[in-house]
Amino acid sequence: MNDRILRSWRIDLVWERDWNLGLVGRTLAGLNYLGTLFGGFPKYRYQKLGIPPEKIRTRPAAALWNYGIDRLRLPSSLRMDEPRRMGLWVARQAKLAPAVLVNGTAYRFLFPKILHRPVMRLVERGSMFPEDFFRFPQKARQEAGYPFHKDLPPEILDEIEKAKLAQATICGSEMVRQSYLQRGFSPEKFHTVHYGVDPGRFPPALHENPTGRNLRIGWLGVIGFRKGIDRVRRVAEWAAERSLPLEFHFVGPVQDPESMDILRRFQRPYILHGVKKGQELKALVPQWDLYLLPSYEEGFPVSVLEAMSAGIPPVVSDDTGAREAIFDNDEGAVLCSYDRAELDAKLLALCRDPHLRKEKGKKAIARIRSSFSWNIYRSTLSRLHATFLASAGVSP
Repeated sequence: MNDRILRSWRIDLVWERDWNLGLVGRTLAGLNYLGTLFGGFPKYRYQKLGIPPEKIRTRPAAALWNYGIDRLRLPSSLRMDEPRRMGLWVARQAKLAPAVLVNGTAYRFLFPKILHRPVMRLVERGSMFPEDFFRFPQKARQEAGYPFHKDLPPEILDEIEKAKLAQATICGSEMVRQSYLQRGFSPEKFHTVHYGVDPGRFPPALHENPTGRNLRIGWLGVIGFRKGIDRVRRVAEWAAERSLPLEFHFVGPVQDPESMDILRRFQRPYILHGVKKGQELKALVPQWDLYLLPSYEEGFPVSVLEAMSAGIPPVVSDDTGAREAIFDNDEGAVLCSYDRAELDAKLLALCRDPHLRKEKGKKAIARIRSSFSWNIYRSTLSRLHATFLASAGVSP
């Protein structure tokens, strides 16, 4: 029996989007652990990430429908519940691998349906405990002077309850893991696996002579309240007071009209690049002088690692797992309050001194190579799956 499980050990992936899927999927495929990928986007999206086509099964109707609803600005009540459709679809599969790993909230609908089946239930966590995931953006809205919600909505309460059905949870950062342990979850069920990147994927930062030009501050991701758009406004106002020629480069879609309203109040120039991928992104990132991640809640963003791998000093929030990539502010800066005193103490010299930026950029590259490379991630994930095999009664 054990030999049979060992030979057939595979992990089915249930991925509502493509967040970190290229990294996770290619790593599991390289370890010969990848079963079937059940995805909510068209198949080509996953093939572009390096997932073998024979491993991919998709149902993109809900994602395409919701995309159309958003583009046409139709009532949100017409949107389909993508996680529900995904979870119930996978639950109806006659055969699943010995383990199923869910990224997103589809587990709310999948796990209750497979409790009686001999399938290990795993969750990939890139965000903190559901209550924190909800509270942090509400805090951001409150600080920016916009309406916010105090009470937890039913779907968050349900997510909290269903989180207990996972037999093991893989956390993208120690901060994510601690957010669950503080709620009484069993430590042995939560495993921290920091993501890793290819240190050579992005060309080295140009660090061009800053004389006569604006200092370029890059930010990659969905731009909105949870991501800290109002914190960037505070940085912009501080820079105006200090006569610092900052220029913000936003990559990714702006999330809501209120975020656009905040952008219109910026006191420093900014450029909205939209969505950039592949060669376009590789050409853009090395032009930045600093990388900014002002998020209120985020597990361990790969974007920070990629910027660091290019030798760009990161500036990140203490609210995120990204702080775990920065050692005592050596490679960049960690911000907590975003008030003027803190920005003076941690950003003023970094913005004014090109030699300091280059020095911290070199330390950032060294940090990636020593702690957050893809090879390190692969090794850690391999050891973790050995523990999953052991819990199934198998010694690999």
